Amino acid sequence: MITRPAPPRLPQAPGVLSIASVTEVVYQHLRLRILSGMTPGQPLRLNDVAAELGVSTTPVRMAIERLAGDGLVLHAGRKGASVAPLSLSDFQDIYAVRRGLEGTAARLGAGALTDSDISRMRLGLRRLDQIAASHKLQLDVYLEVEWEMHETCYRAAAHQRLLREIQAYRRQAERYFRLALHEGVNVRDDLEHQHHFFDACAERDPDRAETVAQLLLDWTVERVAPLIRNLPGTQEGPG
Repeated sequence: MITRPAPPRLPQAPGVLSIASVTEVVYQHLRLRILSGMTPGQPLRLNDVAAELGVSTTPVRMAIERLAGDGLVLHAGRKGASVAPLSLSDFQDIYAVRRGLEGTAARLGAGALTDSDISRMRLGLRRLDQIAASHKLQLDVYLEVEWEMHETCYRAAAHQRLLREIQAYRRQAERYFRLALHEGVNVRDDLEHQHHFFDACAERDPDRAETVAQLLLDWTVERVAPLIRNLPGTQEGPG
């Protein structure tokens, strides 16, 4: 059962947090709610969200604009904002772009990894093994550790614009992958691919790292697309 995240705690004294800081808190809260299973098409009314969180409408508006940039929210003129619909073609497009970006970053990064980088990735892989073996899957922790391991390789490529694009598309993809995991994709299958990715990076093999990174994304599309197609609120065409 997916539980709704509790509203974040904000300091009561005025002026303690800047608008930017409050916006970040609101953004993270709404993002987690959407990723945790808000219904596609559900309205996000400025006044209602502001009252719920005890903030003005300004940071709520700014947070919703950021969420729209992540592909999680739609603006519909006078109708206001709502949770974006799920779209199978959108999911496939996101992963097609990720395939090119992350394959390139893996190729460039693998050969530049330091011993410290590889040690960090090895610790991450061990943590993934522990999480996957636990009785109750900690999905948030698993995805965070998985991303940290991949990002270590991608950062080694030393191309900041490439990294920012990868981060942006991963944020857009996360909603789909979380939903699919809730619908039955076995995280242990994903873990096998993570081991292959680490092995390629530990060997500092650019060709293999690129291939494994792309195969992991191809595997995700193959497993997840049929599940997304059957989820309530999914659109076959563009959202």
